[in-house]
Amino acid sequence: MDARETEVGTAAEFGRYRLRGRQSEVATLRNHLAALSRGMGATVLIQGSPGIGKTRMLTEARHMAEETGLRVMCGGGDPDGQTIPFGALLGALHSGPDRILPADAVQAAPATSAKRYWLLQELHEHLERAALTAPLVIIIDDLQWCDEGTFLALRTLPQRLSMHPILWILAARTGPLTPDVRATISALSLPGGHLLTLGPLSGKAVAAMTGDLLAATPDFGILQLAQRAEGRPLLLNELINGVLDEGAVTITDGVARLAQRSLPLRFHASIQHRLEQVSPPARKAAQIASVLGRTVSIDQLAELTGEPAVTLLEPLEELLSADLLTESDGTLVFSHDLIREAIQAALPATLRKALRRQAVDLRLDHGVPVAQIAADLAETAEPGDDTAIALLRQAARDLAATAPSAAVEMSRRAIELSALDPLRQAGFIAEALPLFSRTGRAGEAVALAESALRRPLPVDVEAGIRLGLTLVANQNSFTEAVRQGRAGVALPGLPPRIRAQLMAMLAFNLALVDAEEIAEAESLLPAALAAADQAADQASRATLLSVGSIIADHRLDIRRALDLADQAVAALRDVRHTDVLWMPGVWKTVLLSRLGRVEEALEEAADGVRKAQHQGQANLLRLWGRVRCRVYLDAGRLCDARAEAEAVLAMSDELGPGDFDDITARYVLGRVALHTGDPRELARGREFADAIMRVEAGQIRRAGAWLAAQVAADGGDHTRAMELTAEAARSYHRPTSSLSCPADPADEPVLVRMALRAGDRARATLVTEFAEIRHHNNPGIPIYAATALHARALVDGDADLLVRAVERYREIPRPLVLAGALEDTGTIPNLDAALRLYEQSEAEHDAARVRDRLKGMGERRSRAVSGRPTEGWDSLTASELQIVRLVAGGATNKQVADQLFLSPHTVSTHLWHAFTKLGISSRVELTRLVLEHDSATAYGPAERT
Repeated sequence: MDARETEVGTAAEFGRYRLRGRQSEVATLRNHLAALSRGMGATVLIQGSPGIGKTRMLTEARHMAEETGLRVMCGGGDPDGQTIPFGALLGALHSGPDRILPADAVQAAPATSAKRYWLLQELHEHLERAALTAPLVIIIDDLQWCDEGTFLALRTLPQRLSMHPILWILAARTGPLTPDVRATISALSLPGGHLLTLGPLSGKAVAAMTGDLLAATPDFGILQLAQRAEGRPLLLNELINGVLDEGAVTITDGVARLAQRSLPLRFHASIQHRLEQVSPPARKAAQIASVLGRTVSIDQLAELTGEPAVTLLEPLEELLSADLLTESDGTLVFSHDLIREAIQAALPATLRKALRRQAVDLRLDHGVPVAQIAADLAETAEPGDDTAIALLRQAARDLAATAPSAAVEMSRRAIELSALDPLRQAGFIAEALPLFSRTGRAGEAVALAESALRRPLPVDVEAGIRLGLTLVANQNSFTEAVRQGRAGVALPGLPPRIRAQLMAMLAFNLALVDAEEIAEAESLLPAALAAADQAADQASRATLLSVGSIIADHRLDIRRALDLADQAVAALRDVRHTDVLWMPGVWKTVLLSRLGRVEEALEEAADGVRKAQHQGQANLLRLWGRVRCRVYLDAGRLCDARAEAEAVLAMSDELGPGDFDDITARYVLGRVALHTGDPRELARGREFADAIMRVEAGQIRRAGAWLAAQVAADGGDHTRAMELTAEAARSYHRPTSSLSCPADPADEPVLVRMALRAGDRARATLVTEFAEIRHHNNPGIPIYAATALHARALVDGDADLLVRAVERYREIPRPLVLAGALEDTGTIPNLDAALRLYEQSEAEHDAARVRDRLKGMGERRSRAVSGRPTEGWDSLTASELQIVRLVAGGATNKQVADQLFLSPHTVSTHLWHAFTKLGISSRVELTRLVLEHDSATAYGPAERT
C-alpha cells in the first residue's frame, strides 16, 4: 500500500469526517444555542434508528456549544447501568472541568422513595443555581438505556426548569421501547420540546461521506456499494472499512476505485468479517467481553478466559487496532453498542447464557452490588436455584425505592423460579404485594395473590397475603378491601400484631363504605382496640381512634369526633412513619376545615408539611398537599387551591400514583373550575367525575356524584343534577334521613337550591331537616347554625331567616359560602357585596353570573371596578407575589419552599401561573420586571423624569 493508501486507512479507522447531510438539523441546534445565550432554554430530542448518526449529532452540538463559550455537560445511558439510580444524569452532571455538582454531592444511591424524591429536588436546586450563574447545555445519549431515576428526572426537570437558560439535548433510538422510555419521550414532547428525527442520508450526503472516509473521490462502483448502507452512517463506515480491510480499494490520481466485488453486505457480516481478521485469542476475548458488558474489565476478562491479564494485552491491542474496542477515560469500551450486540448475537445461545451466568458470579465475587447485575441474573437463573432466588429478592428490596419497575421484574422472576416450592412461593408473593401495588400493577398483584390462595397456606403466610390485598384494595375499592379484611380477620390463630392490623384496616374500610358497614365498624371497634392494646400496636390504635372519630361525625356528635381525632393524633406521636397505617392528622384537618375553622386547618397542614420536610417524607408532603388544596378551596383561595392541587398531581410522576391524593386534587380542580369557569378544567372535572362514579361505593363515589351534579346544575340540567345526588344517596346514607348529604355542610344549601330548581321540594325539605337536626345536636357551632338557617330560608322563602344566615356566615372565614348567601338575598347591596367576594376569590364564573343579574335589574357593573386584572403585575395573588419576589431575589425553588413551608412543586406551579400572567418565560425577564416595578413604585412620575 502506498503513502496515499495509508492515509485512506487512517481516515477510515478513526472516522475523522465532516458531518454530512444534516444541515437543517445543525441549523436548528444552532438556533437553540443562540437562544440559550439570550437566556431562553429548551429541550431537543434527537431520534432515529440505530447507527443513523445520533451520537455524531450530539458531538456536533457539543462542539458548537463549546465554541460559543457555553458550559456543556455530557452523559448517556448504559445497558449495563440501568439499575444505578440517576446514573446517567449524575454522570453528565459530574462530567467536565466545570462540574455542576460538587465531587461528593449526591453520590450515594437513594435507599427509599422519599430519598429518591429529595434527591430529585437536590438535583433541581443544583441545576437551578448553575443556570442562575450562566447558561447550561446538558447532553444525554442513549436515552433508551437510561435508568429509572434518570427517566424520572427527564420527565420532570426540563419542564420545571424551563424558565431557566438550560438546553437539554437528548438522543434515543426509535423502534420498540419500554413504557418508561415511551413515557419520558412523551413528557419531553410537551410545550417547549422539539423533536429532530434523523432519517437516512441523501445520496449526495452518502457520496460526500464516502469521499471523506476514503480521503479520495469515490468512483461509480464505490458509490453503488455505498448505497447498500441504506443511508446509515455507521453501516456506511463499516462497509468502507470492510473493503479497505480486504484491500479492495485502489487510489489513482485522487480517485478511489474498487479492485474486487467480494464485499460484506450487512452490518453483522461486516463485524464478523473483522473478527475473522484478528487472532483466535483476540476473537475469544471480544466474544467474552461482549457478554461482560459495554465496559471491558481486563481482570474479569482474564478470569473468564483463564488467561493471565498480561497475556490479554496483545489480543486487546488487536481489537483496538480493528476499531472493535476503543479507549475512553482509561477504560476499554466497545466502539459502538451495535458492535457489541453483533458479536454477542453470533455466540450460540447456550454458550452465551453460560458465559453470562459465569460473568454474574464473577462480578458478585468482585463485590458488584447485586442490583447492578440483577437483570443478567434474572435471565440466566434456572427454576429452583435458591441462590439466584435469594439474590433476586435482595435486588428487588434494594431497587424498590429507586427503580421500582426493575424491582418488580426481579420480584416476579424470583416468584417464577420458586414455583417448585408453592408454600415458599406464597411467602414471596405476600412480600411482593406492596411493591406491585405501588408501581401500578395492582391487577397483577391480585392475580398472584389469588393464585397463592388456591392452596392451603400457613396462617401467618395467608394473613400476610390478606393484609397485603387489603392495603392494595384500599387504594381502589373499599368494598374489596372489606372483603379481604374479613377473610383475614376470620383466620384462626393469627399473630397478635397482624390481627390488630387486619382488624384496624377492616374497621377503617367499613367506615368508608355505607351506613350498614358503618354499623359493623362500630360494633367491631371495641374488640379491635383490645387487639391493638394486646399487641401494643399504636399504629393500629391510632387508626381505630380515627375510625371512632369518623363514626362520631356520622352520628352527628362533632365534639366527640374532634376529641377522638385529637387522641388518634397523640397515639401516633412515637410511631415510626413507616409503620403508620393511616394518618389521623389528615382527618382532623379535614374535620376542622368542614367546621369553618380553616385557619386552624391550615396551621395543622403547615405543621404536617414542616414535619414531612424535616423527616424527608415525600409521600407525606404530597398527602398534606392534598389536604391543603381542599382547605384552600374551603377558604375561598381558589388560586392557591389550584396551585396546590396541580402540585399534588405533579408529584405523582415522581412518587408513583397517589390514588386518594390524586382523586382529591382532581376533585378540587373540578370545584375550582366551577367557580372560575375555566372551560378546559371544567371538561376535565366532568371526565373525572364520570370516572370516579364508576367506583362501586363509598365516599369516593359520593364525591364524584356530587361534583357531577354541580356540573350538571351549572349547565342548567337540574333534573340530571338531582339524579346524580340520588345516585350518591344509594351508596351512602346519613342517619335520620333517607338521603345522602354532601360531606361539607356548607354544600347543603347548594343542594337545597338545586332541588328547588328541579321542582323537588320534598328533597329540599329533607336536606333542611337534616341540617336542623345536626345544628340541634351541636349547638354553638356557627357553620351548623348558618347552614340550617340558610337551608330553611330557601325552602320557606323567608328573607328574614336569610339575613340571619348571612350574619352567622360572617363569623366563618368561608367567603364563597357567604357570597352564595348574599346572592340568595337578591338585594342590590348584597349582590354588590357578593360580587366583591367572588372577584376577590377570582371566582370569575360566579362573578359574571352576579353581574348579569345586576344588569337585569338595571345595574351595570364592570369587572375592573373591584376585581383583580387577569394579566400584569396587579393580577398576581398574594402567594404568587410573595414567591415572585423571593425568586427575583435569587432564591431557588427549594429555598422558597423551605421558607414558606410549601412543596417545591407548589412553588413551581405558582411561578408558572405568575409567568403566564406577566407574559414572560424566563427568570431573567422576571428579575428585570421586578426591578422595573419596584423602581416605578419607589419613585413618583416627577422624580422619574
